[in-house]
Amino acid sequence: MVFSPEHPLVDKITAPDNKAAVTEYKAQAARQTEIQRGAVDKEKTGVFTGAYAINPVNQERIPIWIADYVMMSYGTGAIMAVPAHDERDFAFAKKYELPIVPVIQPERGPEAMVQPWKPPYVGPGVMVNSGAS
Repeated sequence: MVFSPEHPLVDKITAPDNKAAVTEYKAQAARQTEIQRGAVDKEKTGVFTGAYAINPVNQERIPIWIADYVMMSYGTGAIMAVPAHDERDFAFAKKYELPIVPVIQPERGPEAMVQPWKPPYVGPGVMVNSGAS
């Protein structure tokens, strides 16, 4: 899960041990324009808040990060990242060695499933790893 650096919950959820890194990252992000932050070819950066959300599908803990590619001005300023199926989330997850769990199986079968060395799959398919059907 990723919040924009400006999200109002960031300061509330950040663990004391992560406060300095989060504060520094927020200042760094504030020095950039939204165009700079949202550039497709920009290296993805972020910092862990030390907080977790609970995935309602499987009850697993999800680390909450902040990243400058998530904008407060777009939607809610928070995303439930799906790195197996989104280019920006994929680049972020690879950089920080976060789990990449496929939730869409391509129509051509399980052999085409997303792997950490392949680009994310953004096409149609069958839902997998998504709880009861």
